[in-house]
Amino acid sequence: MPCLQIAAVILAAGSASRMGRLKQLIPYRGKPLVCRAVETARDSEFDPVIVVVGAEGDQVQAAIAAYPVDIVVNAGWASGMGSSLVAGIKQVQTSGPDAAGVAVMLADQPLVTAEHLRSMRGQLIRGGVPVVAAEYNGTLGVPAFFKREMFQRLATLPPGAGARVLLRASETAVLPFALPEAASDVDTPEDFAALPI
Repeated sequence: MPCLQIAAVILAAGSASRMGRLKQLIPYRGKPLVCRAVETARDSEFDPVIVVVGAEGDQVQAAIAAYPVDIVVNAGWASGMGSSLVAGIKQVQTSGPDAAGVAVMLADQPLVTAEHLRSMRGQLIRGGVPVVAAEYNGTLGVPAFFKREMFQRLATLPPGAGARVLLRASETAVLPFALPEAASDVDTPEDFAALPI
C-alpha cells in the first residue's frame, strides 16, 4: 500500500457549554482528552498534526505544549465549527503542502484508536473515492478523511457548517467506514460517565 502523507486536523476550539467545563482538558484514563487525540493522531503517523484551539486556548495549548504539533488559534471559534475546520485546512495548505489528504478529528472521541484511523487511511488510498467517513448511529461523521481534491471545498465552508455538510452533499462520493466507537463523543457529563473505565 502506498504510504501517502496524510495530515490531521484536530478540532479542539469549542467552549463545551453542555459539559459545564472545558471538555478538552477533562482527564480520561490519566490524560486530558485533547492529549489523547493528539497521541492517537501521532500514532497514526499523520504529518503534520494540527490542533485548532479557541475557547480557553491558552490552557489547551499548555496541555499539548510537549507534543510536536502545529497549533492554530481560531479567534472566531464562537461562530461555529466550520470556522475552526477552515482554519485547520488553511494551515494544512501552508505546513503540509505535500499532503495527499487530511484526517478531520475531534478532541472528544476517546474510543477512536490509531488502528481505526490507519484502516480508514487504507480505505482512502484503495477506495478510489475522495472521502472516507466514519459511520455510526445511522449517519456519517468524523473522523473523516478527505483527499487533496476536497481541500478547497473544506476551506470555503461557512462558519456554522461542519464537515457533515460535505459528507451529506449528493455530489460527494463518500465511502462509509463502520465505526460505532465514534458515537462516544463527550458533550455532557452523562456522556463522560458512560465511557468505559
